[in-house]
Amino acid sequence: MADTFDRAGCLIDGEWFVPAGPVIEVIDPFTESVMGEVVDTGSEVVDVAVRSAAAAHPAWRRTDVAERAELLDRAADLLTRDGAAIAALVSREMGMPISLAEVTQAQLPADVLRATARTARNFPWSQDIDGATLVRRGSGVVGAITPWNMPVHQIVAKVSAALAAGSTVVLKASEMTPYDANALAALFLEAGLPAGVFNVVTGTGAATGAALAAHPGLAHVSFTGSVVAGRTVAALAAQTLTRCTLELGGKSPAVVLPDADLETALTGVVTSGLVNSGQACNATTRLLIPEHLAADSVDIIEDAVAQQVLGNPADPRTRQGPLVSARQRERVLDHIGDAVAAGGHLLTGTGKPSEASPTGYFVDPTVITGLPENARAIREEIFGPVIAVQIYADVDDAVRIANDCAYGLSAEVWSGDVERARAVAGRLDVGQVKINGVRTRNRPTVPFGGVKNSGYGRELGHLGIEEFTDVTAVMS
Repeated sequence: MADTFDRAGCLIDGEWFVPAGPVIEVIDPFTESVMGEVVDTGSEVVDVAVRSAAAAHPAWRRTDVAERAELLDRAADLLTRDGAAIAALVSREMGMPISLAEVTQAQLPADVLRATARTARNFPWSQDIDGATLVRRGSGVVGAITPWNMPVHQIVAKVSAALAAGSTVVLKASEMTPYDANALAALFLEAGLPAGVFNVVTGTGAATGAALAAHPGLAHVSFTGSVVAGRTVAALAAQTLTRCTLELGGKSPAVVLPDADLETALTGVVTSGLVNSGQACNATTRLLIPEHLAADSVDIIEDAVAQQVLGNPADPRTRQGPLVSARQRERVLDHIGDAVAAGGHLLTGTGKPSEASPTGYFVDPTVITGLPENARAIREEIFGPVIAVQIYADVDDAVRIANDCAYGLSAEVWSGDVERARAVAGRLDVGQVKINGVRTRNRPTVPFGGVKNSGYGRELGHLGIEEFTDVTAVMS
């Protein structure tokens, strides 16, 4: 792979170009060197892109569902073909270990494309209810604003559903990971997507993202990012009464019930909490352990953390790569320092930049115990390799602690009895619960989204397509 790249381009009406505007450096978080540039395009380019998508929408919405589904299948085949290169690109852009990138940024997005195609073929586009026929059609232009942490998967989750619905798209990917967005858009063109149906603009959230969210030509904004940015997006969209889907992160609890296999549960929670260096909105960053098992948990947790191999993300042996940027590392270290000041004990980690590599924005995997329930490390999303341990007295107390959170995206429950775990899962105020470490990689139609400060709306599957449709009730 090349050491440096040309400037990431914009795609409008089927044509690639690099607009004028302020230039942002794209930094390789492992080498800490510049790997390329991207332009902060702003409102004028956004307007052209939205107009292109709006012009393409009527014909795309009239396209037969089978044809739209077939295009998604072709895109999936092309992504599978180029999966190794795209995974390596993501690994380079944001430091994701290549073994994880191959699964989550190549295999999983291809699976989502195929699953969305299947769902579209079986979707209730026309449904008779009480003497009326409900007709669902693509709502219009979707503004998709995606993050850097799971870039290809997040793009595919939004774009595949919008295209299946008969809507058109303007994508603003993160300025920190622009090249994978370009590569994916090129695959859609190769698959035969008509010009103007999928457009790409580049830049920051403050300039390009805000211009997109505020554009009156949108029918829907789908945003993944922070709570602060999500509130801004929702406020901008509200000025034109544009609907939103918001996925705003989480502080996901993992409840280890007293009858769980302790070693299996704790190892699983540590693994899912540290995945992608903790830069995952559904990472299990709160570990809830029964009081009488707290002492027995220490060695197991330490052993699980010791399995995290830090290093070059391009090395298949690496389990944890660098954080995405120097700024992100400083934010994570600030959280750890504040946790220690609040009375927390570092079971693992040092609270300093890791010495695992001479370069790279590394933070050692950190597990913190002894924190009060009002500590920042308990309440706030850190987005780094940090897990806070919370001790509970009984199951009711565990449910109380798990729900005592401003977020409500995801959770895990571990138990020797699946029905007991399901009973606890049904009491948790979140959008998704995984029992005994079940992973969603093999379930690409299960809806994803949250409640409370984790946002609203759902991605993937039937509900994901439904987000981007309008309903007309026809009575005769």
